[in-house]
Amino acid sequence: MANKIAIAGLASILVVACVVAAAITVSKKNSSDSSSDISTSSKSVKAMCEPTDYKEACEKSLASAKNTTDPKELIKVAFESTITDIKNVIKNTDLIKEAAKDPRTKEALQTCEGLLDVSIDDLRRSFDKVGSFDINKIKDYTDDLKTWISASITYQETCLDAFSNTSGDTGEKMKKLLKTAGELTSNGLAMITSFGEMLTNLHIPGINRRLLTTDNDYSSFVEAGSRRILQVSNVKPNVVVAKDGSGQYKTIKEALKVVPPKNNQTFVILIKAGEYKEMVDIPRAVTNVVFIGEGPTKTKITGNKNFADGTGTFHTATVAVNGDGFVARDIGFENTAGAIKHQAVALRVSADKTVFYNYKIDGYQDTLYTHSYRQFYKDCTITGTIDFIFGDASAVFQNCKMIVRKPGQNQACMVTCSRKKRSSWGRCNHIAKLKSR
Repeated sequence: MANKIAIAGLASILVVACVVAAAITVSKKNSSDSSSDISTSSKSVKAMCEPTDYKEACEKSLASAKNTTDPKELIKVAFESTITDIKNVIKNTDLIKEAAKDPRTKEALQTCEGLLDVSIDDLRRSFDKVGSFDINKIKDYTDDLKTWISASITYQETCLDAFSNTSGDTGEKMKKLLKTAGELTSNGLAMITSFGEMLTNLHIPGINRRLLTTDNDYSSFVEAGSRRILQVSNVKPNVVVAKDGSGQYKTIKEALKVVPPKNNQTFVILIKAGEYKEMVDIPRAVTNVVFIGEGPTKTKITGNKNFADGTGTFHTATVAVNGDGFVARDIGFENTAGAIKHQAVALRVSADKTVFYNYKIDGYQDTLYTHSYRQFYKDCTITGTIDFIFGDASAVFQNCKMIVRKPGQNQACMVTCSRKKRSSWGRCNHIAKLKSR
């Protein structure tokens, strides 16, 4: 019967579901109140805001939606209100930057601007996702929305994290500026979560909760094309990188420049054996890139940026992945800064649906930054100290070896799974081996 259900769009069913559920709650709580005292429009707004943690901010953000009960209009106003608030924060960032004298504070403000732009982008693609869909794929839709809205929150929080160890009160100013934006984004996540829980409770045929991992040992989000690349030994590359000049390019940065922006097809870059001393950044617009090395100890990308020498943690990564659909196999990533340099990331992943297979990541503090979105790691070795695997991503580690190096005096090393309220996110170790040395 589910296949015969015609649904105009995700926005409608999402908000209507929230409205219906919340309206019942409001009605029960206020059974003695006269319904004539509240307009239909006000009821719709209150019902929509019922599942949220910041109801006052929610209702205020929807105040401009006068005399409308149209779910699409309400959710449009909610998204646009959040985006507008973040844009205003960015404008204020420019003003604060002019007054900042501390170099670390200036870098933090620049980092913030970029992160908040991405936060807005995630809100926009969440809104674009709201549309027609197959009822049997509703779990995929809600997973995408929860992932992207959660990421929007993460980027705002990472902006504030950038002010650690800076002088002055700029960090506190930014915290106050982002307060409303954080509340509004959290409200959006609450609505999506409420909707997903409601569908689960309805027990509609064909809609089942799916675990992050599947029976064939791959995360549910890993696309068929990516799986083939992991399974086939000989993959034809689009370009070859070789330090000895035997390929089209000598550096990975040069090869990345020829990848078409917003690429829908996998673009394979074969990186021949060698030590590549370069800081590699896969931009957000460069998607579906595949790095294939000749072995995790033969093909190595290495760098040494670190916090102690003046670089913020977010920008210390030897390899920073920002483009969705990234795949890497048979390769090594390394940050050689050493323990005395504190935070020094070897690999940062800020991209959705990324896969890493048969690889090695070496570092000390903050070796692997699983920053955001959905990530899958298989057959790997990761070394480090203190919180050497950290971040807000939904990350799965299969058949991975985590080697804990001896920390400095009065330091401790921890390996844990994280979890956020309402988020499906959290690092998860699946068939992982822990060793110390």
